[in-house]
Amino acid sequence: MASVWFALPAAWADAVTLSERTTVRTWRDGTGPRYNPQQWETLSAQLQEGLATAPGNAQLHDDLGYLHAVRSRRMGNLPIGSSERALQNEWMDTAIQHYRTACALRPTFPYTWAYLALAKHYRGQYDDEFWAAFDHSLQYGHREAALHGVMVEVAFAAWPKLGPSRQMAIATLIHSAKAPLKTRFTEMARRANIQLPG
Repeated sequence: MASVWFALPAAWADAVTLSERTTVRTWRDGTGPRYNPQQWETLSAQLQEGLATAPGNAQLHDDLGYLHAVRSRRMGNLPIGSSERALQNEWMDTAIQHYRTACALRPTFPYTWAYLALAKHYRGQYDDEFWAAFDHSLQYGHREAALHGVMVEVAFAAWPKLGPSRQMAIATLIHSAKAPLKTRFTEMARRANIQLPG
């Protein structure tokens, strides 16, 4: 009975947010319609409604994290100290909160760890939480080719801070990538003036 009691709200939340979660997935992987702020409002509201029914749904937190991160990034490069920059930071902080919750609910899922690290990077927060997220994404996601672009982006942004062991882990990931990705990552390293070890 206890299992049914907890499973029913989760199943209902999944059912009523299926369309919205599908749209978020297509935004994330670049296969769907282009982002627009009006649709963002609808998606966010529907996912929040689902979360009210099932607050322990890691995927809803993950999707809301992504939505808020996208909203923040779409605001562009804003002057430090401006009210727009404060709002941009607020969106990214909300993304971090959702990713943090999703990681706690689903601790071996590498995608959320990687996106948490990326969001922390965008906020310039290279703290213990950033490094834990980065390390967990490496630990659980080193074989997830679809995730490697995010991991490499974060690694190159923080390259001097990584230290030899993390740098070698990223270099190994790049050297073992298939040809198209390896070429892309090598070019990213060249543009960032990074000499990969090994």
